Amino acid sequence: MKLKQLNQYIDFMEAVQSCTADVYFCSDEGDRLNLKSTLSQFLFASICGDRDYLRGGTVVCQNEGDYDRLSSYLEESDCEGRTQNEG
Repeated sequence: MKLKQLNQYIDFMEAVQSCTADVYFCSDEGDRLNLKSTLSQFLFASICGDRDYLRGGTVVCQNEGDYDRLSSYLEESDCEGRTQNEG
């Protein structure tokens, strides 16, 4: 699922940490960051200023229920970016 405009980075990362399984940010260039990893969070924070890069990427949750935890940060779509056993 695509990210909405991310204005509250810390709130988003706290929501990611509350997820029960891994959450990935996947760029349209093929990069894949596990947002539950501290190193990946640092890298993600460094690219948050690049709105085009963020808009081109998707958020993929390993656990379907975690999409509900992140729903206020994700655009409505018909399961775009969701996978069953990603990872």
